[in-house]
Amino acid sequence: MNAAITSTSGEMTILRIASLLAEAEQDEGDGSSYVVSFATLTEAHVDACLRHLFSASGVTENGLAKQMYTELQDSIYRTWDSRYKWLAQAFDVKVKGQRFEQDFGLLVELRNSIVHGGGYLTALQSAKIPQMIAIRSGLQRCLGLESHGRKFLLDCKIIAPAARICRDYIQGFDEAIKLKFPAFEVRLDETH
Repeated sequence: MNAAITSTSGEMTILRIASLLAEAEQDEGDGSSYVVSFATLTEAHVDACLRHLFSASGVTENGLAKQMYTELQDSIYRTWDSRYKWLAQAFDVKVKGQRFEQDFGLLVELRNSIVHGGGYLTALQSAKIPQMIAIRSGLQRCLGLESHGRKFLLDCKIIAPAARICRDYIQGFDEAIKLKFPAFEVRLDETH
């Protein structure tokens, strides 16, 4: 991947993650707060890019289209599958299924287990055995993360790989958009 094609927002998000990573080197905690921060910063970048794509499409300038977008807006940003569906169908940008997306999806699952399950797989994550196995084995592959039953054995060794996954995701995500929209740019002031 070519880091030079990352948007300003993507570059700033990567720098924020790198700053947190440098801070984490002094921390001997379990890494969970960094995983949550990295994934949340990445999600904010993705949402800013989506908002920018919708805005640049002119949908917010037409009365009917603006009203439809306003009505649908919550559902667009509610889940990752919804974000990817809108990227693919509205903008012909394919992200779902790429390796960087799959790895980041696993990191999101870990974040969800930290935030909603206290470091345990949630009831939703463990409801289907194949899904639970895929999450656990994927996190073992990506982060070297061990688990016992539904509990993840979090430690500081997951921080650097988690930061790398987010960096690779941001670069891959921006590259996918720029392949379709070469002039695409989201400035830092557009992320909030």
